[in-house]
Amino acid sequence: MGCCGGGNNTVVQPVRVGPKPDTKFEGPIKDRKCRDVIALIIFVGFLGVMSYVLYYAINKGNPQLLFYPTDSFGNVCNQDNDPIDGAALSGRDTSGLKKLFYFDESLLTTVSTSTTPTTTSGSVCVKTCPDAVADVTAMQALASTGTKLCRYDVSTASYFDGAADGTDTCPNVPVAKTVSIYNRCVSETAADTLDKVGEALSDILDLIDDNFGQKCGEDLENSWREIVYLTLVALGVSVVLLFLMRFVAPVLVWLVVGLVAVGTLAAIGFCWYSYYKERTDAWLGIAIGVSVVGAIILLILLILRKRIALVVQLFKEAAKVIAWMPQILLQPFITLLILGGVTAGLTYAFLFIVTTRNARVEATGDYVSWSQDEPMKGLVFLYLLGFLWITQFIIGCERLSVSGAVALWFFTRDKKTLHNPLLTSVGRLIRYHLGSVAFGSLIIALVSLVRMILSFIEGRLSGSENLVAKVFLKCLTCCLWCFEKILKFLTAQAYIQIAINGYGFCKAARTAFLVVVSNALRVAAINSVGDFVLFLAKCGTVAIVAVVGIELFRDRADIHYTWLPITMACIVAYFIAGCFFGLFELIIDAVFMCFVEDCDRHDGVELPYFMSKGLMEFVKNANEAKKHAKRRKKEAQEQEQEDD
Repeated sequence: MGCCGGGNNTVVQPVRVGPKPDTKFEGPIKDRKCRDVIALIIFVGFLGVMSYVLYYAINKGNPQLLFYPTDSFGNVCNQDNDPIDGAALSGRDTSGLKKLFYFDESLLTTVSTSTTPTTTSGSVCVKTCPDAVADVTAMQALASTGTKLCRYDVSTASYFDGAADGTDTCPNVPVAKTVSIYNRCVSETAADTLDKVGEALSDILDLIDDNFGQKCGEDLENSWREIVYLTLVALGVSVVLLFLMRFVAPVLVWLVVGLVAVGTLAAIGFCWYSYYKERTDAWLGIAIGVSVVGAIILLILLILRKRIALVVQLFKEAAKVIAWMPQILLQPFITLLILGGVTAGLTYAFLFIVTTRNARVEATGDYVSWSQDEPMKGLVFLYLLGFLWITQFIIGCERLSVSGAVALWFFTRDKKTLHNPLLTSVGRLIRYHLGSVAFGSLIIALVSLVRMILSFIEGRLSGSENLVAKVFLKCLTCCLWCFEKILKFLTAQAYIQIAINGYGFCKAARTAFLVVVSNALRVAAINSVGDFVLFLAKCGTVAIVAVVGIELFRDRADIHYTWLPITMACIVAYFIAGCFFGLFELIIDAVFMCFVEDCDRHDGVELPYFMSKGLMEFVKNANEAKKHAKRRKKEAQEQEQEDD
């Protein structure tokens, strides 16, 4: 009993990981308790801490700094600024003044590495970067057009040569011709190196086509409706393939297996044929090596043949779930909207964090220098942890909701009695298991944060000559990446156990781990053959969109590059297909866990299985279980006739 095997063939008895068999189990546990409450309290408290961090960052940060520079008096160009205590020329409205002009062009050599002005020369926000200015008269004429080069408190009529006067209220004349680079007025001499790079880039673009960027923009503007149509095609194809997967999957799975077997035999035959023709030691070694590898591959396929058949049946069962609960297809859209909105909001908030700084007024009372905010250096890691935790929490909620709906479907004998199991599952998640999701998502977020920190350190050491440290960090980062992937997989399986049995996260993770270990070959087949088939389905969706796109743009004279809108549509199509088939993969995992749970709790004779007849083929006492299931079904029908 509790054996998930392969018909009448010899099978490996999996380790019992669930509760002892009983007759009272009628599906996912209804009498649940709130689990991992402490984790939920910590999560809510952490959200409060993040709110404080955001409040602190919004007061001291300014995303405009990523696009516009700051003058010597503490004013950010192209915005209405708040005054700074002690800085007389701060608090200016520089709207429309997007460029920064430096009185002393020698300062341009340090602009890329420092934004701290000196007390010997200033900078002001201007409307446009000036051409060559010969004298004060020319400077006054330029000011009449809206570009004032002197300090804000100097009137146009009072312009003078700052060097001759001994002050720094105006730049020295003559002023060299300047060009705008990242909204900073750079003299042509200082921009020579950048010009050379720009010329090289321009030559590359010239090889592609004149006005390449403009034409691409026109193509996207003229084809956005068709891109939307192709997106709808991708949506329709994905949905149709999901419903047809119960019929298409067997063909795809066995086709893949057959191609691997035929390819392996062909490679072995070719190597031995080449040795027969050449009669060299090199070809003999190659033939022996390929034969050994090929024999291992064929042996693996032979061992996994029953497991592959189970994969086929799981595909069919997952397709049945979608057929019974088509509303489950809305889950990817809901998750995408929530996750996209939250990610966009947190990303925008992060711009405030990375631009936090403190002002310091120089002794003269005019110039303002800036320094990085020290507390934010530590708070930024706290915010990154929160960012990862929140996004993983949203993903975890989706997994637990879908897993609960699948478990309700699987452990319901009369599927006609199902009434919106997805909504029921979401209700149980909110009522009982938000703490468990918070716990699981925190573990993943911590590992992800450590990996990000190591990657940052590795990047800082890119120019270092310490080879040992670089190799160590590379290996450690790789190990953490693998560990993170394993954690995400086990956490997803733990959510399924929570959906079925109402466990806390730790117990669910332990149970899921034992299930995976005791069914390692089946899990390997599901996550290799199954994932590859789903990848083929994604590629098939993209291929259909590409073919339709080619026909759609075949005779469009207003499109310069037909490949551009088709490529855009294919990228969107792959993303859409990934969302739908990712949901399908989650359903497969949930059905498999329910299958193992059914095996653990029931024997198919005294304790009837909940699984379908198709899945009964993969239990040890398949024939006897199906016979008893048929008898019980007949008795139920007779009872219904008597009641009528």
